[in-house]
Amino acid sequence: MGTLMMFSCSSIKERSNTQNTNNMEKKKEEIVNVALMYIKDGEEQRFDEYKKKGGTILESYGGKIERVIKPTMLAEGELDIPDEIHFASYPSIEVFNKFNEDPEFIKIREEYAIPALEDISIFTSRNTDFEFEKESGDTSKTYGVALIYFDEREAAVKEFEEYHDEVCEIMPEFGTHFERFVAPFQSKGTVEKPDEIHRFYFDSMEGLQQMGTDERMKALFPKRDASLKNLYFFIGEATL
Repeated sequence: MGTLMMFSCSSIKERSNTQNTNNMEKKKEEIVNVALMYIKDGEEQRFDEYKKKGGTILESYGGKIERVIKPTMLAEGELDIPDEIHFASYPSIEVFNKFNEDPEFIKIREEYAIPALEDISIFTSRNTDFEFEKESGDTSKTYGVALIYFDEREAAVKEFEEYHDEVCEIMPEFGTHFERFVAPFQSKGTVEKPDEIHRFYFDSMEGLQQMGTDERMKALFPKRDASLKNLYFFIGEATL
């Protein structure tokens, strides 16, 4: 695996003393749908209508499209680059199911999304147990989305967590911020279901590149690579 790929500090496990029980329960119940969208040439406007109309219905259920990323490069792995990566959140699995059974949403999906899409892979996910300082970026930032596949060895997850613990001491120096870490429990589409999906952003591409060449980081790459079976790392810009 190349030296550009980075991961987040999602293995910080200490619970915040200020985090109340209600917020913890909401995080536990929340569902996050991650979708890799491949849009047919010439169908961008139709797909934009789907996002607008579908997003309005989603909001009526208490959910939202929280982030849309347009990848500009695949820094790790071999995979066709999607046109867009969507992150949509739902308060609970019950809400998620009701939304997907909504007759008006089904109509909009069939009229706008299905004709506009060449392909789609969807990963329905829950938040991981890892604690981290969540920050929210904006459309001026450079984003990274990592699809992570752990090695089948029993020790692989622990090795990856140890890698995280060490890079957590380094990554903030380069303007790295962490937004979302989820673990898919079901999927649809041609792309294999990952064990985890991480989303984070960088203050600049320069910072990302400097982090990739930092000697301390490079010394940790063998531990990272040994713990993973596969990974895809997309870099791009946010439109939402």
